[in-house]
Amino acid sequence: MTTPVSPLFLLYMCWVLTGAVTAWTLVRLPDLFLVQLFMYREGITVDVFGAAGLIWATIGLLSFTVGDLAARMARCKPTRQVHRPTRLDLERAARMTFFTNVVLLAVTGLWIMTAASKVGGLSQLATTAYADSLSARDLLLDSKLFTGMRLFYAALPATACLAAGLLATGKLRRRSRRLMRITLVVNIAALLILPIVMSQRLLLLQLLLSAYIAACVVRRRVFGLHWIAIGVALFLSLWIAREAITNPVIEGSALNIAAQKLAYYVVNDMFNAFAPLTQPIPHTYGGLTLEGVMFLTFSDDFFLTLLTPRLEALDAVQGGGEFPFLTAAFIDYGPFGGALFIGAIGFVMRRIFERARHSLGWTVVYAQIGATLLFSNHSVYFTHQNFYFSAILIGVVIALSRTRAVQSHQIRHHVVPPAQRPTHAPA
Repeated sequence: MTTPVSPLFLLYMCWVLTGAVTAWTLVRLPDLFLVQLFMYREGITVDVFGAAGLIWATIGLLSFTVGDLAARMARCKPTRQVHRPTRLDLERAARMTFFTNVVLLAVTGLWIMTAASKVGGLSQLATTAYADSLSARDLLLDSKLFTGMRLFYAALPATACLAAGLLATGKLRRRSRRLMRITLVVNIAALLILPIVMSQRLLLLQLLLSAYIAACVVRRRVFGLHWIAIGVALFLSLWIAREAITNPVIEGSALNIAAQKLAYYVVNDMFNAFAPLTQPIPHTYGGLTLEGVMFLTFSDDFFLTLLTPRLEALDAVQGGGEFPFLTAAFIDYGPFGGALFIGAIGFVMRRIFERARHSLGWTVVYAQIGATLLFSNHSVYFTHQNFYFSAILIGVVIALSRTRAVQSHQIRHHVVPPAQRPTHAPA
């Protein structure tokens, strides 16, 4: 039973939980001094949380639902399956995943070593990160090895998700299982440490969520709920560590600071969802939802230059961070076009989910999508260049792991043609 990891269920879960946490925070706001402080810094006011935002959120969710239902109705009738000339070699896929991950880690490690060499070594870089995390972050960004290098760092959740999917099949040999466990552990460790400086904590969340979703889809059921508890503990540990380092002048325990900062981020995301609906805004015609396509086609500078006046005009209705999925569609295409865009996304995601039930490659791609749906209140990550690069990487690994199955099929049945069968002369 995979309904709890279906796109419709994940999207509703995200927005219902976000709404509940926002409502609780606003009710308790007089007792949450740090939340008030952070809201004041970003110009977030309570008066934007009104009926207009709720109506649009409802329209957006219903549009996604319509697209999802349309995909189910358009599903082709079952036909007789034909023999495919290729099959997925799980052992080769495990090796390809491991070596691909080594490349990603090597590029990331070289990047860190290059940055560390500018300040006197890794220990000095760690000291800088503890004393002034913003300076350490700027140092890392200035030490990029090549344009687009951060895509390699952002693809670590994809290879970890592949490893989780392969492990969930239960068909790997001992050595391959060990390689996939190493991939998972190393990537989790890397994304526990690096985001403390780089402030990309969502990468760890994406890894944990996508790995679990992939395993559930492969096994066709939700299982191992204790892994959810472990994942929550890991993510909260990173969250607390990050806040303890980046807020040294704020009095109070690291746990209290982290809890109030998390509540603030949820309110901030909901503010970004509601505020553009409270006043007239310029539409950006794909400037938000097509940013990843622009980046990968090297046309981002051209289009962003054209859209700069419109994007700057949105500063008045934006707190920290980015606009969430449902609102970004409204900003880009208006109410009618936004509803159509959301419905189209719902249609496509349901079709990918259906394919995921029969293909490991599509399973891992869908797991990446499912994870982004669970924080779609924060951004439109499934249209970001990081997601596209990860999907391409998954496709390449799967394509290189396929082998021809025709010969093995013939050997298995070993049917001898009649012309080659021995004949016996009549007595």
